[in-house]
Amino acid sequence: MKDLTSDLDDKVLKGLQHKVDEANAETSNAKEQLAKKQEDLTNLVKERDELNTKYEGKVAELDGKVNKIEKLNTEVFDLKKTITLNVDEINKSNAETNTLKAQIEDLNKKNEELTNSLTEKDSNIKELNDALVEKDNIIDIQNAKIEKAETEITALQPAAPKTYTSEDRLMCPSCGAVGRDIKAEEDKTKVLSYVGHKPLYAKKNICKKCGYTF
Repeated sequence: MKDLTSDLDDKVLKGLQHKVDEANAETSNAKEQLAKKQEDLTNLVKERDELNTKYEGKVAELDGKVNKIEKLNTEVFDLKKTITLNVDEINKSNAETNTLKAQIEDLNKKNEELTNSLTEKDSNIKELNDALVEKDNIIDIQNAKIEKAETEITALQPAAPKTYTSEDRLMCPSCGAVGRDIKAEEDKTKVLSYVGHKPLYAKKNICKKCGYTF
């Protein structure tokens, strides 16, 4: 009788061997996949490290740009502040300039008024001087007429009594009064000379008792 177990053992062994081979193939395949995954993981880690390095560089660059922006903002703020101060100074200077212009215009106006006033006064002074000269001429003419008339009157009058004098006082030729009875005054009818426009008159004596003039 044939032993069937041997055939059965061979089939079982072959089946088991087949499964072992499949398992080995799967294991080998799994190892390959694992190696690939490991390689992929290594590449990913490397890429991650590169990205981190780039990120850190970008962050540092960004921080530098942020610092520059902040510095520029500070400079802009300072410039705006300076511009504001300059504008205030300019406005203040403009206001002072306008005030000075107004004062200068007012002074020019007053100067013009004073100049016109002085011109008018000079004109009035000239007119007064001309009038004074004219009056002086008239007075000279009148004095000449008066002197002529006095000469004519003197010529017509009888001879006056002789004047008697002592060593230190005058005597009235008419009544003989002396001392305090004789008063000396300016004879406004006889102009000796002029001091500027002021006439210098001759002197005459008047007797307080009889009123005789000599």
